[in-house]
Amino acid sequence: MSLTIRKAKIIDLKKTFEWANYKDVIKNSINRNSKVSLFEHSSWFNKYVTSNKNLLFIAIHEKKKIGMVRLDNKKNEFYLGYVIDKKYRNKNFSSKMLNKVIKKMKINNKKIVFKAEIKAENLPSNRLIKGLGFRKLYSRQNNNIILYKLSTNLC
Repeated sequence: MSLTIRKAKIIDLKKTFEWANYKDVIKNSINRNSKVSLFEHSSWFNKYVTSNKNLLFIAIHEKKKIGMVRLDNKKNEFYLGYVIDKKYRNKNFSSKMLNKVIKKMKINNKKIVFKAEIKAENLPSNRLIKGLGFRKLYSRQNNNIILYKLSTNLC
């Protein structure tokens, strides 16, 4: 099962727009609760493609785009988000995709901190993040969000 990771390019806009508007992606999103317009997504996407601070990676399997990983750099801690194409779920691609991004980031910085904010009811993502070695820091009661942390110097 070969899987490669590369930085997002402008040609990935259409596919990432499709993923962003999956019903379950919207449901599990912390920042929005409705579909995003192509204009809004294009603006968001272009910021990541041209950013030196925040990163967007595309996962490729057998020449097909199967998912993306977003890294938001906040005070040298990388908050991650991810989406996997519906056709490739429950096949261990999410774990492989996130592991590859974490390893790629460790090449340039041996000591790096990743964080993930996940809705408590999003059980698959909570299991995945814990399985990757993230530790729970705390839960926010009011909106049912769990914050996880992974420090690569502990790996």
